[in-house]
Amino acid sequence: MRKEDSPVLLEQIPVGTAWAGHKVNFALLTTPPRQYAGYYNAERQLVIATRTLPSPDWEYRKLDTAVGWDSHNTIQLFCDSTGCLHIAANMHASPLLYFQMKRPHDLGSIEQVGSLIGNCEERCTYPRFLTGPAGEMIFHYRYGASGCGNEIYNVYDAQTGRWSRLLDQPLTSGNGRMNAYFFGPVAGPDGFYHLAWVWRDNGDCATNHDLCYARSRDLRHWENSAGTPLSLPMTSDSLGIVVLPTAPRGSGLINMCGSIGFDSGKRPILSFHLYDRDGASRIFALRLNQNGPHQLVPHGNWPKAERWEFSGGGSIRQMVFAPPVRFQPDGTLLQDFEFVGRESGCWLLDPVTLKTRETLPPRTTCPAGLQTMEQTFPGLIRNWLPDAGCSGEPGVSWFLRWETLPANRDQPRQPPLPEPTRLTVCKVKLPE
Repeated sequence: MRKEDSPVLLEQIPVGTAWAGHKVNFALLTTPPRQYAGYYNAERQLVIATRTLPSPDWEYRKLDTAVGWDSHNTIQLFCDSTGCLHIAANMHASPLLYFQMKRPHDLGSIEQVGSLIGNCEERCTYPRFLTGPAGEMIFHYRYGASGCGNEIYNVYDAQTGRWSRLLDQPLTSGNGRMNAYFFGPVAGPDGFYHLAWVWRDNGDCATNHDLCYARSRDLRHWENSAGTPLSLPMTSDSLGIVVLPTAPRGSGLINMCGSIGFDSGKRPILSFHLYDRDGASRIFALRLNQNGPHQLVPHGNWPKAERWEFSGGGSIRQMVFAPPVRFQPDGTLLQDFEFVGRESGCWLLDPVTLKTRETLPPRTTCPAGLQTMEQTFPGLIRNWLPDAGCSGEPGVSWFLRWETLPANRDQPRQPPLPEPTRLTVCKVKLPE
């Protein structure tokens, strides 16, 4: 990688000390002139920090919840159109845990909200915020449990402060036999929201199967890749949603390794992990075509003996990463990839065949000086989380950096444990 292609650290600001005994995703949200960080502190308590840019001085508010050992219990932040922060965190098949500011930018006004709608809130997992097509704030989560869950979508009216169902029915339903694990929805360049998912039969991650896809212009009315309308909830029997039918249980599909990108013609390309015919780990690119067969191409050349094996329940450590493909001005595509401990880089893909033309050096958003570990405790990993908001400066992004042990199947670790880690926000100028 050339020096001019490397990210440059512009600023690094300490936030506080954070729990390091296992990985659980924190949150960073920049909405100039404010920046918010959500994290679990050294005592595992949920903390919301905020500052006014460019001041390095933070204000803090501890909230009445603490994380255990479950790596599912991520933190999600969203700022509504009035400037009030919304927080969802620390839940895995457990009652909805939701906090909300009552006065814009005022941490002291944060209150816990007991209920949004009043039903389907007893067993919540995977909370996510999303901006709708009219700029509305949408909150969705899985209701139920692995293998038996429905996807619930709510919409917020910032003027009245009230929630309502975006959809009269769940978006998907496994009919008590399975549930959907999603990549997206992603707002595409073609005016559609694009959604892909795998079905899972139970808590065993090896039971993922049948890669599916649907799209929508308004998040209310959905259609398959051929443009045929779909009724809700979408189920495993919905017409034309399966885009990779040759992916049964045990085929290497895994919900944590999947993404949606686009080519220069605005066609969606799904990137995901799957075993090839010989049983080896590969990253596949699947380009969806509305008027013809979908295009499926494998990438990577890793031996079967070293494939990513996964099974069982609880949070597993992700070993293969396949971010969304990116297109260049000449139409060629870039697929970043990493097989932890084996190889990382960027494949230059032919825009017609999707085959690899060239393997380029790894592309990173983390400056070299921040890749060195600060602590020496055995097994620590570096966490580098992108901003869920926007810096407001072209070519500049914010990231959260901290160090932890990896996920541990949601089970306690025995001492000794690492000391609390230093949590910082990092302002980075990214290469063009």
